[in-house]
Amino acid sequence: MAFGSILLAILGIGLLIFLHEGGHFLAARLAGVRVEVFSLGFGPRIGGFYWRGTDFRLSAVPFGGYVMVAGQDPSDRRYPRSECLYSKSVAQRALFWSGGVIMNVLFALIVFPLVFGAGVNFEAPIAGSVPHGTAAWEAGIVPGERIVEVAGKPVYSFQNQMIEVALHGNRPVQLLVEGSDGEQRAVTAQPHFDKGTGLYSLGLTPAFDAGTAFLEVKEKGPAATAGLKTGDLVLAINGKSPAEPGSIDGLGAIKVKVARDDQELDFTLVPEPSLEGVTPMIGVSSLANRVAGIRPGCDLLDRLDLRRGDHVLAIDGRPLLDDELDRVLTGPDVMRWLVLRDGSEVTLQQPATTAERAELVEHLALSAELSLQVKPSEGGAAILAGVQSGDWFQAINGTVLTDWDHLRTTVQEAGDKPLQIKLLRPDATTVRAGLDQPNGNMVELTIDPKVTPIPDMGWNLEVAPKMIEIRAESFGEAVKLGTVCSLDLIKQMYVTLKRLVTGEVGAKNLGGIIRISQVSYQAAQRGPSWFWYFLALLSVNLAFVNVLPIPVLDGGHLMFLLIEKVKGSPVSTKVFGYSQVIGLVFVLLLVLFVTYNDILRLL
Repeated sequence: MAFGSILLAILGIGLLIFLHEGGHFLAARLAGVRVEVFSLGFGPRIGGFYWRGTDFRLSAVPFGGYVMVAGQDPSDRRYPRSECLYSKSVAQRALFWSGGVIMNVLFALIVFPLVFGAGVNFEAPIAGSVPHGTAAWEAGIVPGERIVEVAGKPVYSFQNQMIEVALHGNRPVQLLVEGSDGEQRAVTAQPHFDKGTGLYSLGLTPAFDAGTAFLEVKEKGPAATAGLKTGDLVLAINGKSPAEPGSIDGLGAIKVKVARDDQELDFTLVPEPSLEGVTPMIGVSSLANRVAGIRPGCDLLDRLDLRRGDHVLAIDGRPLLDDELDRVLTGPDVMRWLVLRDGSEVTLQQPATTAERAELVEHLALSAELSLQVKPSEGGAAILAGVQSGDWFQAINGTVLTDWDHLRTTVQEAGDKPLQIKLLRPDATTVRAGLDQPNGNMVELTIDPKVTPIPDMGWNLEVAPKMIEIRAESFGEAVKLGTVCSLDLIKQMYVTLKRLVTGEVGAKNLGGIIRISQVSYQAAQRGPSWFWYFLALLSVNLAFVNVLPIPVLDGGHLMFLLIEKVKGSPVSTKVFGYSQVIGLVFVLLLVLFVTYNDILRLL
């Protein structure tokens, strides 16, 4: 089955390349241009045939393909002028260079109606978990609610919801959500920026279908010993849905309820400790002292004027040295917050009753800024060595630390060897520890990193997301849905490209042929409808990339034709030649970079 999916993925990608180059081929023949080579792949010829003066070949490097026509180089005089591309009109040459893009778009326009006519499953736009402090949490969205509309536009899938929110940017967005009881309500959300993706989002995770939690039990292991079998449907783990985070916690015994042969059975499973893939850790986390989210509806928060992004330095005169807000439940009649806002300390104070303090805790979310001010984990190596909440890490083994990522990589590179830690312990009067150079004492400690085993169940358990089938009731509706999908993808690629240029999206998020192959394989496993839907999307993606104004790509040639049309003469041979070399080097470096990214993901 896996081999068949792999083969189907290869054939699917090959089909798109064939169609793209076929578009160039047909456009050339329509213009009366001689086609010398039609190649799938690059590099040395490994096979093929000749027909009507064209070498139809399969080349050694299976990345893309190309069509070589007479007269692409104006200095080439091997063929009659009438058969050469350079002799044709601007419109004819533009048709040739856009032929591949046109064919890719036509393919999508044909496939989409067929796919939606047959029906295709998408991840349902239903909130799974709503993490504390996210835009969805601020807006009051709860798990199980469905996103019906974003800014007045109907939502058909979870991915579609994400795209529409991302396109809205950092502006407040109106949402229409529907509860499990069918009741609909309008909410307003302020999207948060996700540094990982470079996009604004609600911070939702998709809902999972607990009815898909089937077991694959290993021959030897805790699951087999407990009596569980491959094919058992997991109904609950420790009384929670198997899709719910935290259903398995630590190495203690767990209760598993399964359905088997129309019966519900209960088992007790004792996980085995596993060190596979586990690296030594020192057991510290960055302090959560940044306001990550504020849920509307709390009068005290409104009066205080706390803002998302504020760094909390002290509450009621005491530094915030832990992740808990519970200690604000009691305090003086006037609540006093000291925060760092836009580089300046700001004091916020308001009268507060006990009830108002409790309401504030429910409406406020703090997050870590990943600074070097740390909190040790209970029972971890750091707390055993004497690290305290609020300590500010300075150096490890003589290496001066610059940020949280530097701390993490330094610990990982040291392995299980003892670490000589230099840290600054702020004194009782300091409230700005970790933000500026605080007052305090330098402390030197030795930490022996600990390897904490993870629970091994002896099973493979994957829970699929909740799906929704989209099936068009008419050909017109199918075309409309296909057009919407195509435009969604183009808009997503535009936003991503824009944020890559501005640096808001890290280049590490780019993927190449390996990533495309992986996704193609996954699409093939999901069934024919989804596979053809994915190919249509990929075809639109290929069209979009090729029209980018980069020399050597189709869009680069179209750009030079536009310049020629405006100025009335072609660009000089020297300028064109240099631009092609630069474009080729850029594309090759990009291919190498995205391939490197793909390899890193595999490791």
